[in-house]
Amino acid sequence: METPAEVRERWRYLRDLLIEQLSRFESGALHIHSNTENVSVAAIKTLKENIADFDDQISRSEARET
Repeated sequence: METPAEVRERWRYLRDLLIEQLSRFESGALHIHSNTENVSVAAIKTLKENIADFDDQISRSEARET
């Protein structure tokens, strides 16, 4: 089982990777092809909001640990 610190470390890596990919998609450097998934501007906005929400949850959890 992972420790809370290991979970945070893994999340930060995945978060940075996702943000980089979203930025590349928004700039046109990355093209996503899909028959069934929503890759619209609204979908990207939702992903970014979910990332921010999860970051906030981690911050609150870290504050409780100290």
